[in-house]
Amino acid sequence: MKNEEKMEVFLDLARKLNKKFSVIPLLYGSLGLKMLLHNDLNPDDIDIAVPQYLYRFDERWNDLLSFMLNEGYVLMDLKEHFFQKGEIGVNFSAIDGVGGIPSLEVFVDIDIRDIPIMETDGAFYKLMTLEQYLKVYSHSLEDSYRADNSGHEDQNKIDLLKKALKCTE
Repeated sequence: MKNEEKMEVFLDLARKLNKKFSVIPLLYGSLGLKMLLHNDLNPDDIDIAVPQYLYRFDERWNDLLSFMLNEGYVLMDLKEHFFQKGEIGVNFSAIDGVGGIPSLEVFVDIDIRDIPIMETDGAFYKLMTLEQYLKVYSHSLEDSYRADNSGHEDQNKIDLLKKALKCTE
């Protein structure tokens, strides 16, 4: 599936998350980074961070699960909050909060209020800056699981980010 198609899927989901849950999701991972760098980073899936209450099993996770099932997705990995629909993979994580739930806010100490809000075709979503992405991928290399599974790809993204940041200075 082409990156443009993945972006259209994300925008559709973002519009629906805006309306149904009154949330502004964060597009992150390779698809989000592609929007800033304009490089083809070949994202495997669509990474979306939502408020912790939608991510927690004991809060509104069942609402998010029902929403995704109604959209035609199949839950493939409960632990990873990973859904599949044909060629489209969607991975959810928590953007905020503490209490045992790994979240972007805790993982790299980014104030989520500092992440810019974007609007595309009526979909509102957050998209990190180049500096915020650099912080995330640099910290990811310190995580042994991530380093073992995606370390080379993460280092390539770090190199691209550093190059892009030097061009903008």
